[in-house]
Amino acid sequence: MLSVNNVYLKYTKEYNTLNNINLKIDDNEHVVLFGEKESGKSSLIRVIAGLEKVTSGEVLIKNIDIKKINLKTDVSIGYISTYGAFLEKKTVEQNLAYVLKIRKYDKDVISSKVNGIMLSYGLEGLKDRKLKDLSDFDRMRVAIARLNLRKIEFLICDDIFESFAESDALKLTKMVKNLIEENNCASIVAVSNEKIAKQFEGKVVRLKFGSIVD
Repeated sequence: MLSVNNVYLKYTKEYNTLNNINLKIDDNEHVVLFGEKESGKSSLIRVIAGLEKVTSGEVLIKNIDIKKINLKTDVSIGYISTYGAFLEKKTVEQNLAYVLKIRKYDKDVISSKVNGIMLSYGLEGLKDRKLKDLSDFDRMRVAIARLNLRKIEFLICDDIFESFAESDALKLTKMVKNLIEENNCASIVAVSNEKIAKQFEGKVVRLKFGSIVD
């Protein structure tokens, strides 16, 4: 599924953000990327998601270089960032429906799926609220719900838990776990809180100062 080979990432000449990262994730395998702030975990997540260009090395998904991947035909990736990417001036319902509209779903199917996912995530009371007016926690719920409207093969999740109180972080953890289980997909989830990390199954990869450590 994923192969990260000898990856270095450098933002400045003096400092490597990532140092010789090697990581493999098989189909249906789960990895918890654990590290403190400034450990490099978010940079690695962004590299895997194709949002950062590596200084050297390669990232392959299904043996295809990440730079050459067509996400519509080669692999279905779900990415949850710490901020999310939304249609800020559109409502919750419109943001959810957009995922299906761009995939040419019939209007009745869109309506049924969106209503169902809003019910599952407790978003029905927010359906007419614009994204820009939501709390950070509700925005994250929308981001996770949106991914559950389509089938994904590989989930990439940044440390979305770090900025929330423990009770809300645990709620988000449960949502992400359910998303993985329902899609039966491979996953890599970045986490900085040890209690949250223990909620996820799979191999723990520890990152410190941009390097994988034992």
